[in-house]
Amino acid sequence: MPINKEIIEKEFQKIVKNFNEFLTTKDLLIFTFFLFLSASLWLLHKLRNKYETMVSIPVEYVNLPNGFVISQDLPKTLHVTINGQGTSLVMYRIGHTFQPVEIDMSQMDKGKQTIYTKNLSNKLQKQIKAEVSIAKILPETIAFEIEKLSEKKVPVKINGSFELAQQYIYCDSIQIEPKEVIAYGSKASIEELDSVFSETIKQTNIKDTALIEVKLKSIPHITFSDSIIHITIKTERFTEKSIQAPISITHLPKDRALRIFPSSVTVNFRVGLSNYEKIDASSFNFVVDYNDAKAGDQKKITVNVKDAPKEIFGIQLKPETVDFIIEEKPEE
Repeated sequence: MPINKEIIEKEFQKIVKNFNEFLTTKDLLIFTFFLFLSASLWLLHKLRNKYETMVSIPVEYVNLPNGFVISQDLPKTLHVTINGQGTSLVMYRIGHTFQPVEIDMSQMDKGKQTIYTKNLSNKLQKQIKAEVSIAKILPETIAFEIEKLSEKKVPVKINGSFELAQQYIYCDSIQIEPKEVIAYGSKASIEELDSVFSETIKQTNIKDTALIEVKLKSIPHITFSDSIIHITIKTERFTEKSIQAPISITHLPKDRALRIFPSSVTVNFRVGLSNYEKIDASSFNFVVDYNDAKAGDQKKITVNVKDAPKEIFGIQLKPETVDFIIEEKPEE
């Protein structure tokens, strides 16, 4: 028998219409209510059964004797398996917060130590309902070694970058206070420690005097006499200056004369405002080397900067090379 498409379409439209009518009537609300009620009753019935689950409880190690240190990482949480009725366990699976369990280390001696976590059951049980029991605690043992504290003085280094504002330069070296700290830890942990770095720091647009406070980068099992350092960066505006200075000649034999044209050079440079008046021609030493003049057949020799003030930068010479003539001196 051939399929009648019109009959199929009408039947489908009828089904859709009936479903839409169901969604817009109170039948849906009644249906949803009984569905929720049935699910709740089923869940309550299931929660009466015995279940087992695992929870994580933080642990803290307190009262370590002065002058001693633990040489390795210790577990920060205990994984505790508990069992009981589902109604009692459900609260521990929906964000219940446990208080840290403290392990007192005041009576422990130097050397290898072992903590058996089953001995913490009473402390753990105080945070768990009476009808819930502890089945297992992991790890079962916590092994570690207590060592006498060693110390070592190490220099502090900055881990970071500094960017000055436009038209500013450093007017002093970067100051660090303290420059050195004492590192405390086990002998093995500080034996190869040759310096300590600050946490990463990045400063931009620095001008005038910048005072920066930064923490030292932490190192496992090591503490420092100071955990924070202070950095002082002094800057000032700079300007350009131009002066003229004579050119000296080096390695000149007694029987030779070297004439250079010109005999002086103009030097342009940048300098901080505080040093502007201090810099003059006597602050520089520009030279040409006689050996450069006699080597080859070049017509010019290069002017070299032998000495210049450390407070300046961006030196430019005019001219960079000079003409020369080598002459013999008459015998005396």
